[in-house]
Amino acid sequence: MANEELRDQLTQLHDELEKAKNISREERDVFGNLMSDMVKIAQGSEMPEEHHLTLREKLEQKESEFEIDHPRLAGVIRQVLDALNRMGI
Repeated sequence: MANEELRDQLTQLHDELEKAKNISREERDVFGNLMSDMVKIAQGSEMPEEHHLTLREKLEQKESEFEIDHPRLAGVIRQVLDALNRMGI
């Protein structure tokens, strides 16, 4: 169930990124890499514990950066973080 929830949140995150107009190419690349890692987690791939921490830290940083200019995107990132937390990541 948690993996399914994470996949749903990732779909929503992807949709919000598509709607966001003024996100740089570099930011989109960062999100692409983060989403790739999260898809692996949602599919049940094992990843080292320290990688989970780095993933969370990067997501938390992005959530903070987008809070003002992209509040909907920041909200979706919070939901992804919540889903990862429920999975123990």
